[in-house]
Amino acid sequence: MRLNQTIITLIISIFVISCSATPGDAAYRGGHPVQAANLYMQGAKLGDSDAALKLARMISESEVSISQYGSATKWLKRSCELKNNVGCHNLALVYEYGENGENKEYTKAQGYYLLAAEKGYMQSQYNLGTLYSNQYLDDNVEGLKWILLSQKFAKKCSEEPLCNWVLQDPPGHRAMLENRMTEKQILKSHKEVDEWKSK
Repeated sequence: MRLNQTIITLIISIFVISCSATPGDAAYRGGHPVQAANLYMQGAKLGDSDAALKLARMISESEVSISQYGSATKWLKRSCELKNNVGCHNLALVYEYGENGENKEYTKAQGYYLLAAEKGYMQSQYNLGTLYSNQYLDDNVEGLKWILLSQKFAKKCSEEPLCNWVLQDPPGHRAMLENRMTEKQILKSHKEVDEWKSK
């Protein structure tokens, strides 16, 4: 699961970097990380959620120093506060896996995944379901609901590798949940999916 999670995070980071222009991108591409980080920090402070996310990535990959810019977690929190789904998702990963000097805190991970999952962010829906599947959280009906929702969204982009991966569910999280559930509980999860609306 860790390797797969890293792949998902990497795909998301590449997508964010390549698809949005943020002041600092040109400096970053030109090999000037400090200049890029300064511009990202300025943008993040002014409310640019992508700038906060990019600064967090640079810090977590040791391209710039924590002593000068603060922790990657700080900037992921800023990105999430600015309602960036990727920022919330990556912040949840920090707490799920105990990265960036943080302790593993599954309830914090749940909360940050939930912020993006409730807005229809497929990756957070899937990862939220895996917290239940792995029994870090105790509610099989809720866990299956999130896995099913992620797969429902993944059907819309099934030709893309990440969406196909969610549909295939190689670790078998859906099966792990269903194997612990009664038929009535499984039907309840499906009903909740049918009634679910994005916030």
